[in-house]
Amino acid sequence: MHASYKMIAGAALFACAVLVPSEAHAGTVSPLSSIATMPGLLPLKTPEAITGIAGATVKSKDGYRGSRWHEVTTAAARGYCLTSTEGGFRWMSTYATSSGSNAEDLDLDRLVEKDGKVTLERTRVRFDPSDASLTATGRSRVELHEIARSPDGVVVWAYRDGRDVVVVTRNVDRGVESREVDVERNDFPFVSAEGCPFAGARLDARKPETGTFVQLAGNLAPRGTGKERVTPRFTVDASLSRVARDPEPRIAVRVRVRD
Repeated sequence: MHASYKMIAGAALFACAVLVPSEAHAGTVSPLSSIATMPGLLPLKTPEAITGIAGATVKSKDGYRGSRWHEVTTAAARGYCLTSTEGGFRWMSTYATSSGSNAEDLDLDRLVEKDGKVTLERTRVRFDPSDASLTATGRSRVELHEIARSPDGVVVWAYRDGRDVVVVTRNVDRGVESREVDVERNDFPFVSAEGCPFAGARLDARKPETGTFVQLAGNLAPRGTGKERVTPRFTVDASLSRVARDPEPRIAVRVRVRD
């Protein structure tokens, strides 16, 4: 099973990297030291932890055979998004489950642009389906470093999160990471984004000499009208590597756009 999943992941990575034609591109290189690190979560104490959480609400309805169906919805229009690494790196505007499911920790992230700076604010929330409670347990924030900007308006940022460098951009709907499949941990190298204003992918920074690669893809705003209307598609390719002549690891980014 491990081998088959690796073949699937490898084929997907190759397809994304090779089979996307481009009409415009921009390439930049940034040193790893220029990327800020997300601090550890600051524990939250009551009453802040148990009051209403900004950017997320829970709605419930009757489910199957006496159960209840709960849905956590984020304020995507205000820059909020839920993330989970279960089954891959998932970015979600909604998260739904039944009352019989186990409690789960989720990250409620918000991308904020203010006074010329871009920050990612993170609130760790504990969602317990047994009573539909949503509790904030920790909070942190990091200033994002811009690592690429294309003529078409695609802006790419990055921050460090533990062993990873997370590459972030807006309007993403899918992506792929070059990490190994771990079936036992339900960890797969795919990025999904549903209804979120932004999303990201993880570059493993532990062994930059071996190199690591991610790709994010999405749509730009439509152009033209009538039969001339097209929706350009963009692709962000990012890699982290270090060769002998480099004083430190470097992040290379290329943005490609096609109509």
